[in-house]
Amino acid sequence: MKLAIIGSYGHVGVVLDSAARLADVQLLAAARWGKDDPLGFVGRHAAAPAGLAVYDDYRRMLDEVRPDVVGVFMPLYRNAEASIAAAQHGCHVLSEKPLATTLEDLAALRQAVRKSNIRIAALLNMRCEPVYQAVRSAVREGRIGEPILAAAQKSYPFSRRDDFYKRRETYGGSVPWQAIHALDFVSWCAGKDYARVAAMHSNAAHPTHPGMEDNGGILLELAGGGHAVIWFDYLRPWKDGVKRRWGDERLRIAGSEGTVELVDECTRVRLMTPSAVEDLPLPPPRDLFAEFVASIQGRGECIISSAESFRITEVALKARAAADTGSFVGC
Repeated sequence: MKLAIIGSYGHVGVVLDSAARLADVQLLAAARWGKDDPLGFVGRHAAAPAGLAVYDDYRRMLDEVRPDVVGVFMPLYRNAEASIAAAQHGCHVLSEKPLATTLEDLAALRQAVRKSNIRIAALLNMRCEPVYQAVRSAVREGRIGEPILAAAQKSYPFSRRDDFYKRRETYGGSVPWQAIHALDFVSWCAGKDYARVAAMHSNAAHPTHPGMEDNGGILLELAGGGHAVIWFDYLRPWKDGVKRRWGDERLRIAGSEGTVELVDECTRVRLMTPSAVEDLPLPPPRDLFAEFVASIQGRGECIISSAESFRITEVALKARAAADTGSFVGC
């Protein structure tokens, strides 16, 4: 299977690491998102040898290479643009999230995917982590009864941020870039969609990046009853060289018969029921890109589907709109 990559922003290493392990996938080319894109993985990663074909124009790359699968890692506001072009070339797409930064671009991408009959997945790979799989399994097995209330956190350091974060038009907002992870793992683990959303966000500590919200909160009504509360920030203390987890994620789901939550910095999952408190066994991690390739080849289903990828992007963009307008927005 022929693989090509557009851009190098974000978690491109997830695709490269997986591709290096897959005997039936070969990375044939990469394209810069612009003149400032160093494509730093070329010649430094096992999947991307020094002689890899490199293009300055990703459309030309698509025309000449005709890849089966394309990884899209553009500055966020350009993800939809590149994914639409890939879909129009008949390529399956694994895109850095969000799939789009506007509802209009998301609709255009949805149309291109439907017309080309290709698969697309957003790189929401926290689903692959053992702790979230364990939480989801406990809920699906009915061990907490009916899920009623979920609380989640997504916290990052500000550290150093690219210039495109400075403007909403090019960044897209912290809800669709950062909080989308929590929106996704809450819904996926609880097994519930969202009905409506209210939110608030602001930039309180980083005036150099006024278009980048560094804190916020989201309140959601779960479809069928119940609620979720998600808070997100770029306020996690950070110093280069200090050994500390990059992100601080938390999740607790309370149900009619028990609770399940992440503890000890996401290393353990604790289940509490009327009769016992126990740590749940953790399954092995899953490989999103390998599963995506297998789904294309008819050898199974990917951990995140095209429909789920579109849906969670839509919810994130509506949550951002709720924060911008100060009103409830239907999901």
